[in-house]
Amino acid sequence: MPPSLQRLHRPLTVVDSTWRLQALLHYFLPFIVKMSSVDFTRHISLQIKSLKLFGLWFYIPYPMKSWKFWLGVLTRAILGIIMFIIPTGGQIVYLIRLVLSGKVEIQEIAGIMNLVLTEMLASCRLLDLCLRRELFRELTNQLNSKEFCFTNRNDILEKAVNISRYLFWIFLFSCSCDVAVHVLVVPGLHKFETLPLKMDLIFFDVNEAPYFKYICVYQIIYKPTMVVTYIAVQTLPWATMCFVSSQLDVLIYNFENMKGLIKATMAERQCDENEAFKEVFRGCVLHHCSIMRFLKLLQSTFGGQLTSNLFLNACIICSTSVQIFSIESPLKNITEVAWVLAYLSIFICMLFIDCYFGNTITVKCAHVPTAVISCPWLKLPKELKRNVVIFIARAQQPVIITAAMLVPVSLETFTKVMNWTYKAFAVMNQMKN
Repeated sequence: MPPSLQRLHRPLTVVDSTWRLQALLHYFLPFIVKMSSVDFTRHISLQIKSLKLFGLWFYIPYPMKSWKFWLGVLTRAILGIIMFIIPTGGQIVYLIRLVLSGKVEIQEIAGIMNLVLTEMLASCRLLDLCLRRELFRELTNQLNSKEFCFTNRNDILEKAVNISRYLFWIFLFSCSCDVAVHVLVVPGLHKFETLPLKMDLIFFDVNEAPYFKYICVYQIIYKPTMVVTYIAVQTLPWATMCFVSSQLDVLIYNFENMKGLIKATMAERQCDENEAFKEVFRGCVLHHCSIMRFLKLLQSTFGGQLTSNLFLNACIICSTSVQIFSIESPLKNITEVAWVLAYLSIFICMLFIDCYFGNTITVKCAHVPTAVISCPWLKLPKELKRNVVIFIARAQQPVIITAAMLVPVSLETFTKVMNWTYKAFAVMNQMKN
């Protein structure tokens, strides 16, 4: 027996379970396919680099007894207060005072509300990721593991990596342009007579001459950090779900092309067809188990973020819609109309992509049993047939990514959310009238 498998005869413990799965994959899969050269860490590398760039990465590479560690903690605390607490808190105070004054229109409330909700969403998602950092570390370790690297379809895996990175850059560019219009272009057209963002800092009047200029510069500076942070935490779940989708594509391809894999294994190991099928099928089953284990960890890591994104995005879309239809003389304020429309489109797209990836994973998992049935297993011995039937029955269990452990992240949910959003918009628009 090869030394790499000797440890497998020990009783299985929780600590050894992951190692055993990897050892089985390392032993059986090399007979089936080649080692992939795709670097899966590229799925999430841009997001991690972005958070590190602004000093918001929650891992500090120094021991707790080192002064550098506590300096890192202090720096992150100060950045959190300056970039996430003060701006959002100032806008909330301004909104409360505006409502209490009784001299406010619904469109102004909607305009401030959607900006507050956006910043709260970014802060909550970053905080949630920080609290689940150990789960995220484990997810990253699984992403790096070699159990996903045995494949001869590098084109599928590389395409998924490119999609993950393209989504990051596309949304970063879109959000940056949108924020630039809101923070620079629109105030610039009014000669910066008012602040880009309405806020009240309680201790002093932000509109007074000594403070106005500094607050204006502060708002222009902190917004890029907020945008990059939001895009980083928003696209992290997309990257991991895109990775799962590509692995399911590879698994389905292997099942659908089982005959070719069996022939390759027979030539490699000089064995008969039944033995070759047994080895290939075992490797595919282990690959499926790895994907399911990764999906379970993905749900635990990003479940809170998907929940907050689902509900807060619906509120943002609703308030932004009200803001659009409340703009007086749209033809004279075409820049503002264009900005709000772009803002609305970005959030609708973000919600759609969440639901699209969740729906894609559910559909592909449901297709796995169909792919297994297409394998050449009907003429196999009864023992192998029984194993195939057991796997088909197990793979038929629906795999659904959920938000709040209740709401499925799917295209059907996206349709329902947009429907609810329209109803809420209709009510708010009626209040305006």
